[in-house]
Amino acid sequence: MSATSDLLHLLKSKGIFMELSFKPKPLYRILDFSRAVQIFEKRELYFASPASWDDPYERRISHARDHAIYSQCWCQHGISDAMWRIYSNNGMGVRLSTTTRKLRQALKLAAEKAGYHFRVGEVDYLSQTDFNSEARKIRTELSEKFEISRAIDAIYMKREAFRHENEWRATIFCPDQKRTVKKKGISIPIDPHALVDRILLDPRAPEELVEAFKFYFKEKIGFEGQVVRSVLYKSPKPLKVYEDLIGDLDG
Repeated sequence: MSATSDLLHLLKSKGIFMELSFKPKPLYRILDFSRAVQIFEKRELYFASPASWDDPYERRISHARDHAIYSQCWCQHGISDAMWRIYSNNGMGVRLSTTTRKLRQALKLAAEKAGYHFRVGEVDYLSQTDFNSEARKIRTELSEKFEISRAIDAIYMKREAFRHENEWRATIFCPDQKRTVKKKGISIPIDPHALVDRILLDPRAPEELVEAFKFYFKEKIGFEGQVVRSVLYKSPKPLKVYEDLIGDLDG
């Protein structure tokens, strides 16, 4: 185990949730235009309960504090056709860009005010066999001695079938939340203009929609960063082969 891994394990064993990174990494999140607008207008980030996620393996381990854990997913892939197709319907999706450092700062400020704990970190992708083994190991350790940091480790692992998502997750733990209170998610206050660096629009969006979105983000929201359409599907300069330069294939 490396020195970095040793330090991270020590911090987690002490119940300290943090992002251990020496250099900020870019993060991206594709979501519907209306949801992106809500982030700016309400100045909030929404964190969902893992119980509401589609993958049943992400809620496989149940425990006495699972009702008080909420998480949000970001992607480390800046360019991904798959992510546009999954999360942007009918060209209505937008991609928000930030960094691990900015996301952690936003969570730290909100968590300190509300009395929450948080973690920002990369998701590990495991084979089905390794995933099952690690899940059972976590269950056993929690049964012997419950530590919320170890329970949250389960949120930072997924099966290899989801590797294309290349996730980086932000997780919040609300220690004072009663189990009788069932919530699908919580929102925390943030400054979206400090968090978001750039807004990218769906590469398949028609020009009229692109211009309308640009106007709204710039004029209505007052976003000062760049708002442009993705060039993923922009036609490249054609490469033409001239017939008079083609030799006799039989010669």
